[in-house]
Amino acid sequence: MDLSIVITTRNRKKDLLECINSIKESGLKNIEYELIIVDDASDDGTEKISDKGIGLNNVKIIHNDTQQMMVRSRNIGAKNSSGKYVLFIDDDNIIDKGMISNLVLFADGNKEYGMIGPSMYYFESKEKYMDYQKISLITGKTSYFIGNEGSNHFDSDGIPNVFMIKKEAFEVCGYFDEKLIQTYTEPDFAKMIQKKGFKCCIVPKAKTYHKIKKEDDLKPISMGGKFKQKAYCLIRNRVVYIARYGNFFNKFLYAIFFSWFWPCVYSFFALKNRRLDLVKLYWRGFYDGMVYLITGKLESTVNIN
Repeated sequence: MDLSIVITTRNRKKDLLECINSIKESGLKNIEYELIIVDDASDDGTEKISDKGIGLNNVKIIHNDTQQMMVRSRNIGAKNSSGKYVLFIDDDNIIDKGMISNLVLFADGNKEYGMIGPSMYYFESKEKYMDYQKISLITGKTSYFIGNEGSNHFDSDGIPNVFMIKKEAFEVCGYFDEKLIQTYTEPDFAKMIQKKGFKCCIVPKAKTYHKIKKEDDLKPISMGGKFKQKAYCLIRNRVVYIARYGNFFNKFLYAIFFSWFWPCVYSFFALKNRRLDLVKLYWRGFYDGMVYLITGKLESTVNIN
């Protein structure tokens, strides 16, 4: 098997079906692949989708009995895969027809790259918003960049949303850290495999169209407004990332100057939208993140009310 495509989903039946249709339109005649859908305890009709109704061969549908969250769902998909490569696609993406073939072609010719992804575009405007990302180990800020025309790849600190991992990388490094729950999981995995000699990059010939809006960047919807776990993890996991991969100087500067800065910024925009519930989650994430920075202890499960 050349490729396993893993889609994790929860209560987004329409998006899921549109994502699957974009895969079907890719025309993967020369790539042997399987499709694995991990439904994270949906109750909107997604749970009723059957493998026979997808219209593809080699389809596996895994239904979680209870919500497991994104990271664990991705691991479930990866552990049930048989492909040489495992391609993760978030369900709110429409992939370009040539995306998969371009990723596989690059991976076959560049054995040192263990994590590879496409350039990211806004779905509605079709405007490109990312060729690669960099994460500052001092401020914790994640920045998206557009690369130079003509380059066939851009090294990146991580790849959100849609990315392909060589099965060999999982075998050598293990799977995603489920304690992170969601957010910062991709750059954490990228750092982990880099320690084992693999690289991470984005291939601009491969494209995906993500159903997010540029104008939502500083609104609650992009700051965890829909999901309590995301609001909490946006702050906590930023600290965890610095603690794991920064040096003493990085950790000191972050703790003194930036650890409190991010929950303050997020809280400001949350309060503008009367979302006091998010403010509480940001500061809880700050507290638990600082506990990890000092003690190295991270809870495996978090009860967020």
